[in-house]
Amino acid sequence: MLNGYRNWELLAPWQGSKITVPTKFIGGDKDIGFETAGTKTFVESDIFKSLVPNLEVVILDAHHFIHQEKAQQVSHEILSFIRKLSPNASI
Repeated sequence: MLNGYRNWELLAPWQGSKITVPTKFIGGDKDIGFETAGTKTFVESDIFKSLVPNLEVVILDAHHFIHQEKAQQVSHEILSFIRKLSPNASI
């Protein structure tokens, strides 16, 4: 289904569900999607943190294609996240 994640009727059963696994959100402060529709406010809100209790938020000085624009920083953030989860990691 195209854009099924935008269909609120299909998502209704999961309304208010929490993501309990460790999660890292990496975004760019210059991403037009971050600045519009309340995304920045939501990411910085207590609501987001309450729905994703094991959340770590990292906002980099970047645009939408952050993985291309700041490849080394994004890789570092991902690897540091994985290292925290794996006590014997040699990554």
